[in-house]
Amino acid sequence: MDMNGIYQKDNKFEGEESLYYVLAGNGGSSRLSKNEKYHIITCSAVAIYDINADCVVKKIKIMTWPISNQEYEAQNENSEYFNRFKDGVIYKVLGRLQYSTFGELAFLYVKEVLEENVSGTKLDKKQEKYLAPIVLEDDVLGKLVLEKSEGLFEGTYHFLGNDITIYIEVEWSSKATWKKPLTVARDFVEHIVSRDEAFREYIAADEALYDAALECLEDYEDECEIHFSTPEEFANALKGRMKYIFVNQNGSYTIGYDDGYVFGGHEIDVDVDSKGKMVCADMR
Repeated sequence: MDMNGIYQKDNKFEGEESLYYVLAGNGGSSRLSKNEKYHIITCSAVAIYDINADCVVKKIKIMTWPISNQEYEAQNENSEYFNRFKDGVIYKVLGRLQYSTFGELAFLYVKEVLEENVSGTKLDKKQEKYLAPIVLEDDVLGKLVLEKSEGLFEGTYHFLGNDITIYIEVEWSSKATWKKPLTVARDFVEHIVSRDEAFREYIAADEALYDAALECLEDYEDECEIHFSTPEEFANALKGRMKYIFVNQNGSYTIGYDDGYVFGGHEIDVDVDSKGKMVCADMR
């Protein structure tokens, strides 16, 4: 089946096929065509540059292309059809400007991807700006830097002589996903003294974890940086050894402690659910 031929017969375009540079964005969608002969995939574009016309294509921010129903079924479980374009990458493509059902130019139909990771284009500066990290100066958390490729705000907070790394998971392009994890992180820092004490006591109260730590301490006492013989002493030995907090988008989070080499340099983590309840302590 000539998928591109059928697609072009089913839709209205402006002009002929041309060469374009596209700076791919984040997000996309899929739907079945009206005649049910194929599926239509879309992907956002930060910017589109018409190579032949030597100008930026204004207003159009969506790329689209068809795939067969068989391809769709094979790729749908993991949405593999979205892998054609990677967020923040510049591509050289062959395509046509396409009208929407409302008669407005709305899409760049992509017939073929010719090159990936193209550089030296008129979109390079837009790419640099698009991929630049987001810096957030927070009154409670201090300076946070969001690397867009990782989807994490990262910062540090000084507590009991240590720099604790703060990780906050967000979707960088959707500020609605920032509010909850940032609120949780702020609340944690504002109550860090009492939370730290509660976490250390929770770790020491886990009988299996404490017994394992005691056994390792007896076997490798010379290598260990901390020493204890009771759960209370174990909790006290962990004071000042908090390493990081990782806050998830849903408000749950994990606190990590340096194990003092009791477990050979692994971390001792406490998992907290989205309601603020400690649910697990473990060596990882």
